[in-house]
Amino acid sequence: MHGEPATRTCSIYRGRGQVPQVVLLNGPPEQPSVPRAWATSATSVSVREVMSPKLICARPDLDIGVVVHLMLNHHIGCLPVVDDCQRPIGIITKSDVVEQLDAVMSSVGEGFPLPQDLHARCAEEIMMPLAFTLPECATVAHAASMMILEDTHHVLVVSAEKDLVGVVSSRDIVSWLLHSNEASP
Repeated sequence: MHGEPATRTCSIYRGRGQVPQVVLLNGPPEQPSVPRAWATSATSVSVREVMSPKLICARPDLDIGVVVHLMLNHHIGCLPVVDDCQRPIGIITKSDVVEQLDAVMSSVGEGFPLPQDLHARCAEEIMMPLAFTLPECATVAHAASMMILEDTHHVLVVSAEKDLVGVVSSRDIVSWLLHSNEASP
């Protein structure tokens, strides 16, 4: 996260996971350069510095099997769901997928047959229809506070126009802490 900013992209999958639409995201707004040694406080480091520059997103009609495949193969804990304008309309987390699996297993345990149409389910049916977002000018401290207050591990980062530009995870924050001066004794 030092030096030149990485090219930021968003791969958006739909339907049965056809070749994704790849959208180049605008770079971060110009800001005065702050020497890295000075910007070591969670209240002064922008979420842009810790968020991933490459996003994988879903459209509401993406098959649930593809959702699971993307999350496992890309080692991601959440999949933002976006509209046609790349604005977040929801999020799918690993917990959402596990809850669906639990519901299926419970219904089978109660004597109901295993549903044969699980593959017909789509992202919209399991996503949390609420996306916790922060503006890209927010700090690491803002993201950590929102995660604690909302009991979540992921916060979506949006531009001034409300377009999705990144995701900050609790893992991103812990990684930043370990590599910043705040973790030094």
